[in-house]
Amino acid sequence: MATVTLCGYPCAGKTERAKQLATFLEAKLADPATPPQHRGKKVVVVNDESLSLPKRAYDDARAEKPARAALFSAVQRNLARDAIVLVDAMNYIKGSRYQMYCEAREVGVRTCTLFVATPPEQCRERNAARDETSAYLPATLDNLISRFEEPNSAARWDAPLVTVAADDPPLDQRSAGAEAGVHGSEAAEQIWRAITEGELKPPNLATQTIQTSSTSYLSLLDSTSTLIITTLLSRQSLSPLSGPTPLTLPTSPAPTRITLELNKPVTMPQLQRLKRQFTQLNARTASGREFREKEIAELFAQYLQEQLR
Repeated sequence: MATVTLCGYPCAGKTERAKQLATFLEAKLADPATPPQHRGKKVVVVNDESLSLPKRAYDDARAEKPARAALFSAVQRNLARDAIVLVDAMNYIKGSRYQMYCEAREVGVRTCTLFVATPPEQCRERNAARDETSAYLPATLDNLISRFEEPNSAARWDAPLVTVAADDPPLDQRSAGAEAGVHGSEAAEQIWRAITEGELKPPNLATQTIQTSSTSYLSLLDSTSTLIITTLLSRQSLSPLSGPTPLTLPTSPAPTRITLELNKPVTMPQLQRLKRQFTQLNARTASGREFREKEIAELFAQYLQEQLR
């Protein structure tokens, strides 16, 4: 039915908001006034606690990567047209939120982002009050806060975006004098409208997964994306990137011409990170189809375009 991706600083109160939202959604789904096509759906909350992932997993990048992968795998398993999946995690990297968005589009469900906006100092106070097993190390907490990429309603993977402040009312609390059929706050009702009435976007080239029937195909994915990176960096070395940047790639049987809309410099580490994300996202068995070199180039170019905005 839908996925709601929560995001915010560590200790921002996301889990409490997820519980409130789950209570609100379950009441909505059980309401006889709710349209029949929405009743009977289930609400699933996926978070670190449900997967037994310790806070220490975020102390270093080597431990954090498999933890994020485990979370994403759990989301993939639960995404379905008869479920509302609440992704109760920091989701502080926009690339991770983009993955959730792509997976939802592939399954054919609506998406929404809930940003729990809590001041950093309040997050630090909450972390200090936790016991050792559920608290982040102070250095880890500061690192995660500094790396947080705030959601943007203009980005398709973050839209529609609903923001709640730390002192906003509970999501499952009705406003005084609310009319019949209202089960929660205005923010909760806004989320409900987004996941039941919002635009249902079909899968497109950027969200289709690729059949990996051979190691040679994985090599083609890697070599084609590497070709774009080297061509782009070469172009940048000649002149600053500003506006449309046309690139000509020596693909077979004919050159491939793509254009990227870039307005800021890019770096090799940044592009390599995006290449790894792209390969991981697309090198999964699903559609039974392998794209040609030209199609892979266009697919990776589209991915870069969205990530480098």
